[in-house]
Amino acid sequence: MLFIGRTIILYKNGVKVWVIGTSTKKLPELILENILFPALLFWTIFVILITLHVNLPPIISRYFINIVWLKYIGIALCFVGLIIFLLALISFGKAWRIGIDEKNTNELITTGMFKYSRNPIFLFMDMYFMGIMLIYPNIVFIIIAICTVTGIHLQILREEKFLENKFGEKYIEYKRQTRRYI
Repeated sequence: MLFIGRTIILYKNGVKVWVIGTSTKKLPELILENILFPALLFWTIFVILITLHVNLPPIISRYFINIVWLKYIGIALCFVGLIIFLLALISFGKAWRIGIDEKNTNELITTGMFKYSRNPIFLFMDMYFMGIMLIYPNIVFIIIAICTVTGIHLQILREEKFLENKFGEKYIEYKRQTRRYI
């Protein structure tokens, strides 16, 4: 809801937030950017179905590991990730974008959550996907979590190249002072 709410608020204020698939001409990068939204939608639907205890075929609903303390770690990852996400949204201000926005002239954000992580939104996403995977360790969540964490890392690498080209030495110095994830 934070994601959708923030996107709507900025859109109503004239900020083009959704820039996925507009910044690249390379096919693998287009696929990576454009597969994210349907994957998130599928993930969300699957989380709802599992949470509501809808009977699903055993091949996709059977837990591989059912250890209670792993579920608590998963809950903690999701909770801490949501706090990081909220603080990152606040730090972003009007600079919030989904995808690489080559036309945007915003300054480099290095304060707030960005003082501790160069990618707090992606850190949240990694924590969330891994947390849900630990809470519901079935084949669907395991595969999607692995693919999503890998895809997020590839997107981070793309964004780092973009930011280095856009901000030059200022971004290089920021990279020296702040880690990619934590």
